Formats: sequence, C-alpha cells, structure tokens
Amino acid sequence: MSLGLRLYLAAARRTNGAQSPDTANRLARPAGKLVWLHISHAPDVSFVQGMIQQLAEDLTEVSFLITSPANLKIETSFQDGCDQPCLHIPPPDESPKDAAAFIDHWRPSVAIWTGTVLRPALLLETHAQSIPLLMMNAQSQANINGEPRLSRGIIRDMLELFDHILADHESTKNILVRQGAPYRKTLIGEPVEDTTPTLFWDDRDRDEMAQVLAARPVWLAAFTNEVEDALITNAHRVAMRLSHRLLLIIAPKDAARGNALAQSLTDQGWLVAQRSLDQEPDEQVQILIADTDDEMGLWLRLAPVCFLGNSLGVGATGSAPAAAAALGSAILHGPNTRDFHSRYARLDAAKAARLVQDEVELASAVQDLLAPDKAAAMAHAGWEISTSGAEAMERTMALVYDALNQSEVA
Repeated sequence: MSLGLRLYLAAARRTNGAQSPDTANRLARPAGKLVWLHISHAPDVSFVQGMIQQLAEDLTEVSFLITSPANLKIETSFQDGCDQPCLHIPPPDESPKDAAAFIDHWRPSVAIWTGTVLRPALLLETHAQSIPLLMMNAQSQANINGEPRLSRGIIRDMLELFDHILADHESTKNILVRQGAPYRKTLIGEPVEDTTPTLFWDDRDRDEMAQVLAARPVWLAAFTNEVEDALITNAHRVAMRLSHRLLLIIAPKDAARGNALAQSLTDQGWLVAQRSLDQEPDEQVQILIADTDDEMGLWLRLAPVCFLGNSLGVGATGSAPAAAAALGSAILHGPNTRDFHSRYARLDAAKAARLVQDEVELASAVQDLLAPDKAAAMAHAGWEISTSGAEAMERTMALVYDALNQSEVA
C-alpha cells in the first residue's frame, strides 16, 4: 500500500461523515446472488441499464443493486423491464468504516464499476472481501474525485485491485496501464455505450398508424424541452415548403407537457392532433403531439428522420441516441450533448448522425433527408454502430458470467 493511500485512508477515518440509513441498513438485501453496479457519470446509465436487462433475461434468480453519487441526477428507472429486485441507492460515505458496513450488509456476488472515477475505501473493502471486481466502460484516465493527479500511487493501488478492466480503445488501455493497471488484465473492446435495449412497439399500432399516414413524409422530434418548441416548429414550417404534406411528430421529454403544447401550437395556427386523446393525424394534421408513455419505439419506427432533443439551447445536455440508431432512424441533434458526447461523436464520425446548430440548419437537414436514399444511408450507418455495440456487450457479459460462476451464493 502506497504512502499516499495510507494518508488518504487516515484522513477518511477522521471525517466521520453521517451515513444515509438507506445505503446499508434500511433496505433488506434480496436473497441469492446480487450484482452490484456502480455508476460514476450520467453517460454510463444506458450501459448499466442494458446490462441489467440482459442479465435479468438470462439469470432469473439474480438481483441488482445500483449505486450512484447523490448529486448525479438520474431519471432512469432501472426496475423497468426487470422482474427481479433492482435497488438504486447512493454509495456509502468514502470512509473505511462506512465502506465495511456497506459491503457487510449487501454482500455482493460481483462488483461492476463503470467508468474510471475511483473510491479507494469502497474498492479496498470490496477486494478485501474477495468479491470479484470488474471495471467496465473505461473511456478515460482513472481519477479520484475528478483529480487524475491526486496521487499516482493511490490510483495505481486501486487499478491493481480489479480482476479485469475493459477499455474502449487501445489509447485508453495505454493510459490506464501507464497509471498502473495490470497489462494482462486490461482488455480492449468496442465501445459498449450504445447498449440501450431496443424500445418496444406493437406491430398492430404501427400498421394502423402507417395506414392513417398513407405514405406521408414524417419526421420526429423526440425528448424535446420547452426551449426547443419554437425552434422545431419554425424548422417544420420551412421544411413544409419543400413537402407540404410533411408531418411532424413531437414526443416531448415530459409527456405531461402534451396538453399545454397542443394548445400553444393550436393558438399559433397549427393543425394539431394529440395522441393521448386518441386523435389521429389525418391528412389535414400538420403536427402530432406524441404525449403518451412507452411509445417511443413506435415513433422511431415510423419516422425515417428524427431530431433528438434536449440538445439545443442553454442548459441542454443531450438525449441517448442508441434507440434511434438501433431502430433505423437518421439522427439529427444539437450541439449541447454533454451527457452523451462520445456517443454522438462516434455517430457523427460514421455519418450516422448530423449536428445542427440552430433552426435554420435543422430545417435544411430535414429537407435534405426527405430524400429516402440519404436517410437510408444514415440509418444504415447507425444500425452498424448499434450492432457492434451489441457484440461488445456480449463480450462484456462473458466476463460478468465468469465472475458470477466463481462466486458463491451469499
């Protein structure tokens, strides 16, 4: 153990932070094997969600525990699509005492650490209890509390604890090895970030909606926020000059906005239908408000072009693009995609997505992609990335299965 790590732990012992009762004592541990997944950053959420759903399908008697920092806002419900217990709580305070209480209570069968933000006290206790420890989705240099140079000795000590480290690229592996990760335990896999499970849709609903649309050109604006409403509708107005039958489907990030959005657009002179009211987008309707839950898969299947919202305007952070890529929709997005930056960068580089800076560029892109061959080329590129992500997930899952097979039922 390095001097830096000994000093770090000594300081942690003196903090004596008050632990949240939910993290170790209030919730009961589910019986049987428990997979613990720790999330450090928002971009790891879809990876963890995909892993849980894959494990839940294959191993019906395994339960899940997800930890993420209390200051990390996560809107995803990991229990959705998972019949087994799936608990989401903050991690313990970063002190040896709290870490030991956490591990003693939950007794995970395997620990999956996503990303490269390290918590020394918690990792040390996990290793001390002989719990298989895997680092997944490593895309950058390792750090402690956002400080990669806090102590090189501490980081080296931590990286040596992992049974396997899965880096996204050769360059990431080289960085981690230089920081102290064991070379033979640090593996390379295709990026596994685009692993959001394919969204469900009912073929009957799709067929019925396709019949109503009667071959009308359609584009989708998904996961939109209020700031983007005017930008999107202005772009639609311009795009309609090229195709007057063009239908815009708006699926707001918050479906509860549906009534207010429909009223606002109607007041502006738009002909609007509202899905939550079972109104159909007949030939006269210009905008369909898709304000229902669990139908995003349907809209992505119907629309060959989609703009992924929460990406234009101040404060936007982006929306996950994996589902759109998997379902064959050409992707447009704004510049503010902080939470999913690497995913969009990969899609943009593969010409599977296109960046638009404002409503003018959005209108131009929609008009350009009304040409079926152009939209199909982008959609195919996105599908190839989605497929490679699925293959990468299979390789990742193999490491998890091996670790579970080595562990004993608690």
